[in-house]
Amino acid sequence: MLINIKKNFVNLFLNLFMFFSLLLFVFPLSAYERNDDWKDVLKEASGQTIYFHAWGGAKNINSYIKWASDEVKKKYDISVKHVKVSDTANVVAKILSEKNVKKNNNGTVDLVWINGENFSLMKTNDLLFNEKWIFSSPNSKFLDFSNNPSLLNDFGIPTDGMEMPWGVSQLNFYYDTKYIKSPPKSALELKNYIIRNKGRFTFPQPPDFVGTSFLKQILIELISDKNFLKSNYIANKHERELDPLWQWLEEVTPYLWRNGKNYPSNYLAMTELVAEREIDFGMAFNIAHASNSISEGKLSNSVRSYIHDKGTLANVHFLAIPYNSSNKAASRVFVDFLISPKAQIKKQNKDFWGDPSVISISKLSQKWRNRFSSLPRGVATLTNQDLKMKLEEPHPSWVKIIEDKWIKKYGASN
Repeated sequence: MLINIKKNFVNLFLNLFMFFSLLLFVFPLSAYERNDDWKDVLKEASGQTIYFHAWGGAKNINSYIKWASDEVKKKYDISVKHVKVSDTANVVAKILSEKNVKKNNNGTVDLVWINGENFSLMKTNDLLFNEKWIFSSPNSKFLDFSNNPSLLNDFGIPTDGMEMPWGVSQLNFYYDTKYIKSPPKSALELKNYIIRNKGRFTFPQPPDFVGTSFLKQILIELISDKNFLKSNYIANKHERELDPLWQWLEEVTPYLWRNGKNYPSNYLAMTELVAEREIDFGMAFNIAHASNSISEGKLSNSVRSYIHDKGTLANVHFLAIPYNSSNKAASRVFVDFLISPKAQIKKQNKDFWGDPSVISISKLSQKWRNRFSSLPRGVATLTNQDLKMKLEEPHPSWVKIIEDKWIKKYGASN
């Protein structure tokens, strides 16, 4: 009988061990442990200064970052220095050069706004803080990672928890309804419009992000099989798949604004051209851009937005911490604030930025749900229903090829 009792005790112990092991596998940290760990992060972050490298070309975005910086200074005693950049590729190059000279600590970049090819390059070269840190951020509970795979994939590349989703973008076009009654809503219609209306269309000069995205949009619409774009670009296999894009450009370039000899530097420069009636259409990735420009008096109240009938490019933009960041704790706390309901609702507000939130509304309290649902949309901002047709970004390996070939063919003289 004693032997049976011992056997039962051993079986009970083993069963309990397996049960708790399973719990630890499914839930690596209890809520208490997570809170305790986060307290340590907050303690370490207090008093630190971080250098946040982020595009600095738009006043409203810069103002938003300033507001968020002031908030974390008051709440956590963290100082955020916004390093305004014009091309994130230069930031990645700086981090890579630091790694090459073995500056593996005290790097000059603490946090970077990033996505696409730049993220892929950082991941390939092991330039990212690799601790799946995004999942331990308290406010990540508001992000639906399970049902929204785009939050864990950057242009088709798994993020592996190394960058935090910050916002959602979709390429959209806008025009003045006073002068244009029916805008072209496909690559073919747009080509015909450009040829019939010489000098009335252009796009930002690649490698500007929006300019390159426009080229990708045209390629996606014309390529024989979109599945090619999901994998690595291989020259001897895919080079001919780019032919429809180059053919399209060959036909339209002589009819572009300034005969395709000059291009605006970015989407903000395009806004000025639309306002001055030099061109008929503008484009942006921020769906509230046209509305914001109307509110600021830069565009007419009669301007409206649209997308192509079969959809436009959509993506998520992220925040990443370099592997050699000098102040990882403060960077994590700042990022956690940026994905909080308080910060995300201000970011989505058209009067501040108008960038759609990454938060899942179903994960919010009723109070926050009501606040998000009552946010006013700008007069030129498309509804979620209008934007439902979304196109996937190509694999990052296609981007450099498109940019380099365009620059060689069309950009050398600019």
